[in-house]
Amino acid sequence: MPSDGPREPLGYTRIAPTYDRSRRAEPAIVEQMTAELRALGARTVLEIGAGTGNYTAELVAREFAAIAVDRSGEMIVLGREKAVTKWIVADAHAMPFRDASFDAAVGVNVLHHLSNLAVALVELKRVVRRGVVLQAVVRENLESLWYRHYFAEIDEVLVPFHPPLGALVGALLKAGFVRARAKAVSYSGVADLTFESARTRPELLFDASFRNATSGFRRLPPDAVARGLAELRRDLDAGRFAAIAARYEAAHAGAGDCVIITAATA
Repeated sequence: MPSDGPREPLGYTRIAPTYDRSRRAEPAIVEQMTAELRALGARTVLEIGAGTGNYTAELVAREFAAIAVDRSGEMIVLGREKAVTKWIVADAHAMPFRDASFDAAVGVNVLHHLSNLAVALVELKRVVRRGVVLQAVVRENLESLWYRHYFAEIDEVLVPFHPPLGALVGALLKAGFVRARAKAVSYSGVADLTFESARTRPELLFDASFRNATSGFRRLPPDAVARGLAELRRDLDAGRFAAIAARYEAAHAGAGDCVIITAATA
């Protein structure tokens, strides 16, 4: 899994004003994350990579004492409008909190943005008392997407940022967490229009605002995106798309669109 050196900036400061046009809290993730936090007995919760606060607001609405952290000050400014809590500009690799400051920490669509996953997980272990609940897109999720048929560059450009589930669980255990378990989750496709949402709504891929709000498409070369969209349009118009997408359904049934991993501190 990638762990060394800075990741290429993906322009969250630039896209902050339009981010929420397509990004919301996904109900399936909120439900599972809430259940796992309650199973950990958590009340105080740190969210890393909180962005514009869509999930932070959901946690606050469910009466968790949540604090939001993100590297982008512009994203945090928007988040402050959604919930009355603490919003802090900070890096998950070196956070300004004392040891065991929170019951638990959460993160949604953030692990693939970390330049050093191992360091960030050790830092999370340091600041929590009970455990973590982390949503992630792992390699098995990416490999179950029909997108790979149209955008072959996914395997080269995106896969290195998304370790296999076993490797991610192993990283959590190496960081000192115990009893790690994973739950596969599928997006509804109507709330948080993240990268995987177009699996059931291929027309989303033709919307530039959708693509710009997903780091997956912002990582792909523009010419590769244009070629893939042209081929997808031809297959949709010719009635070939359904058969192509069906080839990936068995893998998706087992992997889901993402996973939520819960791990305890002891």
